Amino acid sequence: MRTKKYIFLLIALFAVATSSCKKDKDDSDSTIIYSTSTTNALVSSFNLQANAKVLANLDSVHFTVDALRGQIYNVDSLPVGTNVSRLLTRLTFKSAVGTVKYYLTYSKGGVVQRDTITYSSSSTDSLNFTGTAILEVSSYDGTVTRRYNIHVNVHQSKPDTLVWPMTARRDLPGSGDDNLAQRTVQCGDQMVCMVQTSTGYNLSIAPTAAGPWTTVPFTPDFEPDVNSLAASNHVLYMLDTAGQLHSSTNGETWTATGIYWLRLIGGYDDRVLGITTDESPLLDEYPRRDTFVPMALPVDFPVSEQSQLVMSEHKWTVAPQAVMVGGVLADGSLSHKTWGYDGNTWATISSENDTLPALRGVTLISYYTYDVNVFNQKATKQPTWLIMGGYNTDGSANRTTYMSRNQGITWSVAPSTLQWPDYLPSMGGAQAFIAYQVLTSSHAPRRVSQPVTEWDTPYIYLFGGYDNQGALQNNVWRGVINRLTYKPSY
Repeated sequence: MRTKKYIFLLIALFAVATSSCKKDKDDSDSTIIYSTSTTNALVSSFNLQANAKVLANLDSVHFTVDALRGQIYNVDSLPVGTNVSRLLTRLTFKSAVGTVKYYLTYSKGGVVQRDTITYSSSSTDSLNFTGTAILEVSSYDGTVTRRYNIHVNVHQSKPDTLVWPMTARRDLPGSGDDNLAQRTVQCGDQMVCMVQTSTGYNLSIAPTAAGPWTTVPFTPDFEPDVNSLAASNHVLYMLDTAGQLHSSTNGETWTATGIYWLRLIGGYDDRVLGITTDESPLLDEYPRRDTFVPMALPVDFPVSEQSQLVMSEHKWTVAPQAVMVGGVLADGSLSHKTWGYDGNTWATISSENDTLPALRGVTLISYYTYDVNVFNQKATKQPTWLIMGGYNTDGSANRTTYMSRNQGITWSVAPSTLQWPDYLPSMGGAQAFIAYQVLTSSHAPRRVSQPVTEWDTPYIYLFGGYDNQGALQNNVWRGVINRLTYKPSY
């Protein structure tokens, strides 16, 4: 520390000498005044020293120094369970400084402890960051003192776990005592949920998958195939049990189109896609565009129990692409392929070498996961497709979650943090939607002291689903990756 003081003294003397040489031409009696600028007590960088027993590459974790608010913190929190009770630090400063002290308050054995530790570059005194930590820096001339609140943030829960709280489970909108079928779709800026009970049909609408739900009068003059419900941007579509296509703009009044189809696949832009009942089935659309030519049904195209059709936009396509996975083929076998539609043509997206098993009734979700750099703990958000639920070729329930980072070209088993918890029932044919909820700092784990007070968090809402006996499950589950609920830092 003595050597460091000598260096600081030389810097100060040099500054004085330089100032004395810069006299005004007309003022030979200029007076030298010590600067009181706060920059003389500014921290340039803060880092933890390496300690592999605590965490690999601990010295590479990035800390932000917010001089304006007097905060020092790591935006990307350390992993759950990281021991921050015995750490060494390394500081650099904007210019020569005087004393540097840590004031630490923490609990040890149920007793409050208060430590005051003087910092030097050669200090071997470990610091306990489990409580409050204040760094006090004084300028070399002693005229300025600055204080920084230090937050060594550690995750209190596993950040990349996809959680499905049991307390967030709800009944299906419009459900009764005896529910037979259910289908939920998004039509423009509204969600529509149709439930068939033993006594009739209930239609509910909401602005988002999170609700609130409002009942709409629904007394059809035809026998609906509830599981066929689909929607374009502004119109609802549904087949009756004879295969005739019906349309509605409000859910109350339905019009028969005179078109007969085997299956509705889903909506794309201002039209609905489906499979005709012709002797040689075609991939068709309604209403047909003038330039549209129906496509012969490929032998490996699913005719039932494929995932819902999910829209996607990414860097590899000019137009939005609709994606679906799995399903039952015309010969009764199951598909393992991912199919995509770009507004004109259907094509398989998945690689021939993809290892995704053949499945029916899976739920396809367009969501996010994170890549965490083990070197510096920085987390990078990545668009991710997830496949959940459904049933295998032998009829057993699929409880493995699969993921794709390349829009369904290849799939892999998702990490354990994304797998279904044991209490989530097996199901096939469920629909998933994303609804954003505004969180405030009082509703989520605190990461840093910043002026962010609220932010949007995407929640997954999982509707219905059937068990392997075909019984409808009266459930709406809500899931979210923990990290998405954490307070963001700007």
